Amino acid sequence: MKTLISDYYLTVFKPRKTFEELIIKDNLYKRSLVFISIPIVCYSLMYIFLTIANGAPSTLTPWLNISKENYYSINRFLLAPSMIICWFTATSFIQVISRLLGGAGTFEQTLSTISLSISIAMWGALIHDLPMSFLSAVGVIDASQHEIAMNSPTIFRTILWICYSIYFIAFFILFPISVRVVHKLNWIKSIIIGSLAFIIFQTIFLIFNR
Repeated sequence: MKTLISDYYLTVFKPRKTFEELIIKDNLYKRSLVFISIPIVCYSLMYIFLTIANGAPSTLTPWLNISKENYYSINRFLLAPSMIICWFTATSFIQVISRLLGGAGTFEQTLSTISLSISIAMWGALIHDLPMSFLSAVGVIDASQHEIAMNSPTIFRTILWICYSIYFIAFFILFPISVRVVHKLNWIKSIIIGSLAFIIFQTIFLIFNR
């Protein structure tokens, strides 16, 4: 557990070195599951809190055929499987394309570095979403009013945009580094493959979670 925490912490400051050390360790599947479980648990808690607070999307209409009033409630059960689908799809894309272009990494190695990348990058959004949902659940703020404020020219929208900018930047940095470390491809190929993998990941994620 100590090494897992160390890997998690060091990825923020030294992602390339952390990935290089990670892919030579044992039990990569177990490590991958631990890493991906962190955003799954946190986002599930967020939807639980929003359900308690009777929250609902204000301006964004869910892509799935679910009413806005029930969206957060149902998403408590959709989050985990959708996250796993996104994770495996992005990993599979990277693995197949990288190997076609001369990559040398294994699926297990790709899975582990991508799970750690996802787990770290998602804190860019969670640092806003999780506290706000909790404050809504305990009645400190009104969930419906906060939803409106986040989609209006207010300080809350500015904070949201800053957090999600960190989210996107982190993904566009960590995914290419993962490709580079695992498959030993040049930076141009790594950036293209990593960026496309993130776009695939985010598109599928948005279908289930908006």
